[in-house]
Amino acid sequence: MRMAISIALLTLALISSIGAQTEVNIQASKDNTLYESDTGALSNGKGAHFFVGKTASGIIRRGLLAFDIAGNIESGASIESVLLTLNMSRTPTTTSKLITLHKTVSNWGEGNLNALGEEGAGAASMSEDATWIHTFFDSLFWTNNGGDFSDVVSATASIGGINSYTWNSTPELVADVQSWLDSPSTNYGWILIGNENESSTAKRFDSKENSAEPDRPLLKVIYTPAIGVITRINDLPIRYDLKQNYPNPFNPVTNISYSLPLSGNVSLVIYNLLGEEVSRLVDDKQLLIGEYIASWDATNMTSGIYFYRLTAGPPAGGFVRTRKMVLLK
Repeated sequence: MRMAISIALLTLALISSIGAQTEVNIQASKDNTLYESDTGALSNGKGAHFFVGKTASGIIRRGLLAFDIAGNIESGASIESVLLTLNMSRTPTTTSKLITLHKTVSNWGEGNLNALGEEGAGAASMSEDATWIHTFFDSLFWTNNGGDFSDVVSATASIGGINSYTWNSTPELVADVQSWLDSPSTNYGWILIGNENESSTAKRFDSKENSAEPDRPLLKVIYTPAIGVITRINDLPIRYDLKQNYPNPFNPVTNISYSLPLSGNVSLVIYNLLGEEVSRLVDDKQLLIGEYIASWDATNMTSGIYFYRLTAGPPAGGFVRTRKMVLLK
């Protein structure tokens, strides 16, 4: 009995250490500041900072921030957790102020404008800049001055003195990122809204152009790859390898890891005891160097012994290896 428990715990530990979930850190793809102005005179798309809140003179600032979700997460994945971390580097007061994230519902431009000095005053708007009234200066406009965004608060953080701050995962944040993965053409990012009821509440955040890379915006996403999706986990293996599937025996999903020291033709095929192909997990003419995990969902298969075969490299003299696995329902 004790041995059975030990084996079960070991199996659980192995599964937990590899896990079905994947974590990715995504850098911002664009950011900007909306400087309150009836004429859309100001912007700062390529500046080292963006601003949120209200200045001492009572002028509103709103931050725009977007991340390329579909370019960093496999299609069909399920988003589990989202955390946004920003570095706040300048403020007129250390008093904590709430800053909310809202899903932006119109596309907007970053442009090439870089304001001088501390950047709080912005600079004269140029082509493709987002401004208080423009989505793209100077011919395309927001429906509502100050940006088009959902009334729903996606996340809230209390921002005080100079420091790094995180907007923790919420169902709304997860839903935003999931929608952008499923429909990349609707990914317009978030707008950050500060305390606009009081003056001197403005907070300055470091942008993706900031010279200090650790201070740039970072989106941490934890997700579960879709069944059958191949996840690349390493770039520099030194030999071909096909590992034993895990878990094994399994029901109904198992994971198959393999390594490619060279780019080239790759196939990963599942066979039954009769030698009949029942699933083709990978069939790629130019898969890149790396270590990969492929998942197989055998929900529609009967219990029994199956074989999986990896064929990689040139047609003649390439790598071929077959392993056995057990589906136990």
